[in-house]
Amino acid sequence: MKAPSQSISTPTSPIKFNLSAATQVRQISASDAISQKSLPTINALALQISDIVALVLQNNRTIKNAYLERIAQRQDLVVEEDKFSPNITPTVSTSFGQSGSGAISSVTNEIGLEAKMKIPTGGELTLGWTDTALRPKISFNQPLLRGAGVDINRASIQTARLTEKTNVLDLKATLTNTITDAILAYRNLLRAQEQLKIEQLSLKSAQELLEINKALIAAGRLAPVEIIQSETAIANRQVSLVTAQNNLESTKLALLQLLDIDKNTNIVAAEVPKVTRVTLDSNKLRQVALLNQPEYLQAQLNLDKAKLDLSQAKNNRRWDLGLNISYDNTTGNNTTGDVKAGLTFSKTLGDLAPEQRFQRSRVNLLQTENNLKEQLESLEIQVTDRIRDVNSSFSQVQLAQQAREYSERQLQIEREKQRLGRGSGVFEIVSLENSLVEARNAELNATIEYLNALTNLDQSVGTTLYTWQVKIETSQN
Repeated sequence: MKAPSQSISTPTSPIKFNLSAATQVRQISASDAISQKSLPTINALALQISDIVALVLQNNRTIKNAYLERIAQRQDLVVEEDKFSPNITPTVSTSFGQSGSGAISSVTNEIGLEAKMKIPTGGELTLGWTDTALRPKISFNQPLLRGAGVDINRASIQTARLTEKTNVLDLKATLTNTITDAILAYRNLLRAQEQLKIEQLSLKSAQELLEINKALIAAGRLAPVEIIQSETAIANRQVSLVTAQNNLESTKLALLQLLDIDKNTNIVAAEVPKVTRVTLDSNKLRQVALLNQPEYLQAQLNLDKAKLDLSQAKNNRRWDLGLNISYDNTTGNNTTGDVKAGLTFSKTLGDLAPEQRFQRSRVNLLQTENNLKEQLESLEIQVTDRIRDVNSSFSQVQLAQQAREYSERQLQIEREKQRLGRGSGVFEIVSLENSLVEARNAELNATIEYLNALTNLDQSVGTTLYTWQVKIETSQN
């Protein structure tokens, strides 16, 4: 499978920054010392990381539910955007008249139409018409204090748009976290596979050592008691092999659960765990994070929404002063109709709710400002930590590679000594075999941790979707 590409546009403009840490994740291989040919796998489904990303986007139920939620969220925005569109209500009525005898004496049918429209200044225009009057009835109400002004009346639309951006960021965070979890689960499977190969090779080596020792005992060059050490080593390696097999099945099921595919599917990680150094520009990565990290962007949007909420709370504290104008020409007695205009002035006394909302909105704004500062500091620390993790992990890979090479060399030398009859004995060889197994596992773990550090860095700076070319459709341009 190829890396998935879905139609989306993120709240921020596309970034032309090719994050090395992210792209390297898609070119993982294993050190030649670690990578060994595995035993033949029957009916196995070999998967690359790009396949994992495609499958999790297609099947994961958390992602499916997130996309279903977007259907309702988009409709919420459509409803609010329609705030200033006219609402038209046609009516049809029928009435029956009854005489004293009980018979129906008359039937009256009436057709009517009422149209209402809010305007951005806060006013409301109403138009009524019936087929009996044949003339319209028009009224217009415009608040002059509370509820007046374009800004205050469009605030709900602005809030809805900010909420829509927040919803998109929520979806982005869900996709990012789920993709990251799937990649890490894939690497756990890869680690388990490689650990099983290491245990298989170790067991094979122990068995070969046993055969050599039997031959030396038969030739009289080794005491029979030495065979116990080799047999013990084989038993220990068999125990470790069973543990590795069980761990492989466990990690496989965990990945299948994330992918939401048949639990009986025999999947195999086809990547080869090999790493190369990635040069990271810390300043550039911090700037990328500020433009893309969902949690930080949501904190910014929350601040904008808090400001709008406070402006509405201030408006609710004002007195009601309204201008009312009406035109009624439904009676038919006056060709010009009746025109009325007036002012209404009111204030509900004893209602503490407006002041309560104002104080809550003011406090919420201050808290949101603090949260944004905290989110910024947290993001900068997190990116710094991730960069350090990447650099530190690569150093550990290099040291682990050296340790494994030294361990292999030591074992090779001791075996050569044994072949020449100058070896330290079976115990020393078994000890070196165990040390080599530990060294190989340490190199494998360091390799996987380095690759995971790159993936976590990708997640922290908010570029996981950019890396895998996943795009999110929004309701706005």
